[in-house]
Amino acid sequence: MSQHIAETRNSCALHGALQLIDAIRGVVPVIHSNAGCGMQHFLGINRQGNNSGPYGSPPVSSSNISEKHVVFGGSSRLREQLKNTVKVVDGELYFIVTGCSTEMVGDDIPAMAKEGREQSFPVIYANTPGFRGDVHHGYQLALKALVEQLPGLEGEKRSKKERRVNVFGILPGQDPFWRGNLEELGRLLEGIGLEVNLLPGEELGVEAWRRVPEASLNIAVSAWGEPAAKLLDERYGTPSLFLEALPVGHAAGNLLRSLAELFRLDAEKSDRFIAAEDTRLRRRLAELSDLYFQAGLQQSFALVGESAAVAGIAEFLTGTLGLLPGLLAVTDPLPEDTSETLMQSLSGYQDEFGAQVVFSEDSARIADAIIESKAGIVLGSEFERPAAEELDAVFLPVSFPLGRKVVIERGYAGYRGASAFLEDLFSARLSGKT
Repeated sequence: MSQHIAETRNSCALHGALQLIDAIRGVVPVIHSNAGCGMQHFLGINRQGNNSGPYGSPPVSSSNISEKHVVFGGSSRLREQLKNTVKVVDGELYFIVTGCSTEMVGDDIPAMAKEGREQSFPVIYANTPGFRGDVHHGYQLALKALVEQLPGLEGEKRSKKERRVNVFGILPGQDPFWRGNLEELGRLLEGIGLEVNLLPGEELGVEAWRRVPEASLNIAVSAWGEPAAKLLDERYGTPSLFLEALPVGHAAGNLLRSLAELFRLDAEKSDRFIAAEDTRLRRRLAELSDLYFQAGLQQSFALVGESAAVAGIAEFLTGTLGLLPGLLAVTDPLPEDTSETLMQSLSGYQDEFGAQVVFSEDSARIADAIIESKAGIVLGSEFERPAAEELDAVFLPVSFPLGRKVVIERGYAGYRGASAFLEDLFSARLSGKT
């Protein structure tokens, strides 16, 4: 009997690639598929509510193939659309991505991209039909294409920068706080003396990707950055550091100390910087201590979201705030070996607190688990709001889709992210519901 998944939050590979492309300044996506693929991308981003492009919505060019192209092939239509896009939309790089229909027909996308480059169009491609995987896999495919095909990287040797690090693995849009999380990680790493290349990096745009080979270390935040990190190791001999959890609050200090030791940075300077950040956060916590007890914040919580965010926020909630985990639900479909490793990591919450750990993208199953947990605080997506209302619990939106919350540069990573999280959590508690 087939299993029905209610309200999945994980779209298809094409949309995952588009979410990364949309986040890179100067890159213009060209969808080679039917009109529905582009429309679904638009509707999905608008469900998020705040990931618009520079023209008010995601700027997407599409070949919009029809039935005849499905029967006879759509290469000529892609050729025409690419030429028209270059004429109309000014871009530094044009990125062809494909949907299911054109992949089943067997259109030769590499040949079309090569033809475009022969006409001096800066073009790369990724085969991203939905049947190849979900949004996370699409992100990985787009990452791989950028590393392997980007003009200025092919065959070019770049010298290593001793203290430069690449930071990636946070999915734009799928993590509603991706921009703020990346920027805070960049601020902290620069604070101890490292040179940081954020991917995607808004300021540098495409140039940030051309600088990838110059790094001495790759930092992959979440399991979804691992394949790209391994590819960079093969191509450029760059070692990698994999972060299972988004570092929130004092956990960021542990990461910074490890990196300072690894790069043999000025110990006095890095220790001073970390101590200042630690002290500032402790002061903020002290300022909230009376309110913490007055508001009765020490309750059980249910936390739902992407693996890295769940692991990081759960650590902050329990280790720093002293809240009690009732349910941890991981919604991204991790590879089997990665999910086993994360399960081992999260098992401590089961052993110590009796928390339930669920790996599922099925909103109905997650809602049942939330009700069963009887949590006083529910942190998750808009899909979890009804369960929180049924429990009369405090609800804080922290994962995709947010629905009723707009995020521009806010993030929960690092020290400033921890302060932002405290603001949101305490405000939600005081208002009863968000």
